[in-house]
This record gives sequence, structure tokens and C-alpha cells, in this order.
Amino acid sequence: MAYATAVELRARIDKTSAADDATLTALIAAAERNINRACNRPDGFEADATASARIYAGTGRPYLYIDECVSVTLVEVKDSAADDDYEAWAAADWIACSGDPQAPDFNSTPYDMVMVDPTGDYSVFTSGKYTSKGGFRPLTDVSRGAPTCRITARWGFAASVPYDIKEAALMQSSRWYKRFQSAMSDVLASSELGTLLYRQSLDPDIRRLLIDGRYVKPTVGRR
Repeated sequence: MAYATAVELRARIDKTSAADDATLTALIAAAERNINRACNRPDGFEADATASARIYAGTGRPYLYIDECVSVTLVEVKDSAADDDYEAWAAADWIACSGDPQAPDFNSTPYDMVMVDPTGDYSVFTSGKYTSKGGFRPLTDVSRGAPTCRITARWGFAASVPYDIKEAALMQSSRWYKRFQSAMSDVLASSELGTLLYRQSLDPDIRRLLIDGRYVKPTVGRR
């Protein structure tokens, strides 16, 4: 689902006609993609409507970092990295959480980790680490990860679009619409507003909203 609608954008730019709704919808979609990239959230801010499976290389530890999600429905783990089949764990064998393994948060979403339940039947997520020889002589050890864990979840940041993100999408698409009206000029001037400069991909107010709202995710590891 889009972060905002053409009807909502029309209200922001003082339009009543639906003649330009296709253009407005395209601008909203472009703003959504830009916000996702600026915040380093490829799955977006609204979670998928249905759960889907993703595979991960196990750590050999009692916890496994995963992509952001609002719910986890199934955890499957191989007994060995060399196995072909995944074994489904019971719901009592794992716990969805976020934060640090030593001080996990079990109450807030999005989740970004699954942890072995201390009262369950398993102790660790099977390691997917492989080490082989490679390079010129003398050969050195080369490590790589193999898929050993399959997690089924509703991937994304929140069950519905956060209000700040909706507002950011409307602000950015409104800004672009006004630029199109001026043939994409970098500078506009009017007696009411003075001189306006449009030289940044995202408006400074939007960047401040995203940063101060703590929506920007650090780039760490695989994503």
C-alpha cells in the first residue's frame, strides 16, 4: 500500500480535480522509494500483508539477526549445514525480539532477531559457516555462510505507515509537483514567498523529520 493517496496530496497542493491523479500517484511512489533508500529500509515502512519465508546463515549461537518484521510465524532450522531439509521448530522453541541479545526487547516491533527459548528443545541456530582453502600457496582459510535457517514473517517496519512517514511522502511529492510546474527549475521566486531553492534530493525538513524521528537505520552487515 502506498504511503499516501492522490486525494491526500491534492488537498496539500490546493487541487480539487482528479485530472492529474495519475501524475500525483507516480510522484508519491517516487517519494516512497526515495524515503526508503534514505532510511536504508529496502522493505519499506509498511509490512507485507502476508508472511513469506527468507533464508539466513545460522550463527551457531542462541540468537539470529533477521530483517525487520512485525510478526514471526515460523522458524525452521537445518540439523546440519550439509542437510537439504529444514526442520520446523515449535512455537515454544523460539522467541521474537529486538535489540541486544543480552538485553532483548520482547515488547516492541519491529523485531530484528529470533532467540532460542531457554525452555525449548534446542540450544543454538545451526551454524552455516563453511571454511575452505583458497588463494595462492600457502593456501589460506576462506569462510563463507551457507543457509541453515528459514524464517517466515511479515517483513517490514510497522503494521501501518507511521504518521511521520506519510507526512514525509506528502511533503516530498508536493515539492516535486511544484518543481514540475516550473519546468524543474532549481530556483523559484514569488512576492509572497520570496526566493525558494530546490537543489536537494530530499527537502531539509524531511531529512530532519526522518533523522529526529530515528527512522534512519545504520548500514550494518548484509543490509
